[in-house]
Amino acid sequence: MAEQPLAAVPEVAPEALAELRRELGPERVLTDPQSLDLYGQDVSGDSHPALLVVRPKDTAQLAAAVRFAAAQDLVVVPRGGGMSYSGGYVCHQPNVLTVDLGDMNQILEINTEDMYVTVQAGCTWMALHEALEPQGVRTPFWGTLSGITATVGGGMSQNSIFWGSGKHGSAVDSAVSMDVVLASGEVLSTGAGGQAQANPFFRHYGPDLTGLFTCDTGALGIKATVTLKLVPILPGRAFVSADFAEGPALIAALSEVSRNRLADACFGFDPVMQGQRMKRESLAKDVKALGNVMKSQGSMLKGLKEGAKVALAGRGFMKDVDYSVHFMVEEPTQAGADASAARIREIVAAHRGKDIENSIPKIARANPFGPLNSMIGPAGERWLPVHVLVPHSKAAAVFAQLEALVEANGSVLDAHDILVGYLLTYIDTNAFVIEPVFYWPDALNDLHRAHVEDATLAKINDYPENLPARAEVMRLRTEMMTMFREAGGAHLQIGRRYQYQEGLRPANAQLIGELKALLDPDGRINPGSLGLAAG
Repeated sequence: MAEQPLAAVPEVAPEALAELRRELGPERVLTDPQSLDLYGQDVSGDSHPALLVVRPKDTAQLAAAVRFAAAQDLVVVPRGGGMSYSGGYVCHQPNVLTVDLGDMNQILEINTEDMYVTVQAGCTWMALHEALEPQGVRTPFWGTLSGITATVGGGMSQNSIFWGSGKHGSAVDSAVSMDVVLASGEVLSTGAGGQAQANPFFRHYGPDLTGLFTCDTGALGIKATVTLKLVPILPGRAFVSADFAEGPALIAALSEVSRNRLADACFGFDPVMQGQRMKRESLAKDVKALGNVMKSQGSMLKGLKEGAKVALAGRGFMKDVDYSVHFMVEEPTQAGADASAARIREIVAAHRGKDIENSIPKIARANPFGPLNSMIGPAGERWLPVHVLVPHSKAAAVFAQLEALVEANGSVLDAHDILVGYLLTYIDTNAFVIEPVFYWPDALNDLHRAHVEDATLAKINDYPENLPARAEVMRLRTEMMTMFREAGGAHLQIGRRYQYQEGLRPANAQLIGELKALLDPDGRINPGSLGLAAG
């Protein structure tokens, strides 16, 4: 059963707030209106200001903040990098204490003998990867494209995909153990780390408590530290790009590559999405991007050759491409990488695709964590994705349903200048990902302006607020979510928007409600997330 919303508490007792500031440090308790607004916004445009924001530096301070919230009858909402687009941390209650984990960003242990790494939950994927790379190791899943800001703790709560997902699954598949602060302020360690005399080297010792706290969008507890597996960085690299005349052929080829476990990461674009990407400033003109491509080749001569190829290719070769797909292959040897790439090209040809210049995946792999300028459209439009995970057997049918829905709404989309494109990828051998993406002219919010580079903001249109177009986007997005539920689809960052509870079998819904009541009897931790309480 879902807990009822807590009674509103419009103000915090001054003496209690003063004590919190003494305990954590005054700079770690934010009450200014600008911060309260910013920390209550997500990428979708959903917003509700926090009552106050706390920025703890370690597990002890995080636990103290949670105990303070209980004493003051506040709800506690954890926030990582702020890249949620499903209301993961936007709680529509008046008594919200938002915990910004951005200062809990330390790498606590890199153990290359036992092959694990432990970080504070606010550590970004980029910072983690850069610390591990000189030691020749990485985590199996090693980050999302927004990893310059997205955090490891957010990846555990919301789940995420991209780098390494083609062979190693989503973010949570790399997790071994966590320290989680519960609603009581107690700290629970999971996996082998739950033993008094053990380090967190193994996940499945008894019931999988690590799994219990993954993908919960912060509804069951707040991640303080996370331990992840390590694997060697593989030196063999190859890149494949291809063009397809139609979506179903691309989907079939992606599924076959997935089942054969040939690529570490990949992404495909429909013509609309591809057109939006190509309107952005060319990465081939970016000195840093080219420099990283050259450095990644291993030798100066090879690097110069690859850099020249990328620069000469530019973006012109994409003008006649319809549906493009880009694969990044990593193997223990170069011969193995070349063999996997050759097999991918065979699959592409078998599905009527054609091989094209592969500079896009080369640049992407050499610059894995770029700036967050893609969280808006190339002219400054609002950007909003929605996604679904389905088995390979359902991918083509769900894609066809989406295209039919968009076509049926064509006149509305045209009237409001709304574009809908698609990003296509897969996870390991068994999940296909379809991500419809909306672009439309509308005002940006504080979150966009905080993360998009100033140079980009200076070049874009300053669109006025466009509530009619926004309403149509939200309506169509909700219709897509309903379609996904009816197709038996799954989602990564469930938050408050995906129809999670509506699609559960009764026994599952009851058990999850009982777990919530056991771990958080007052419904204090991120109420509304996972549909477990009104938020």
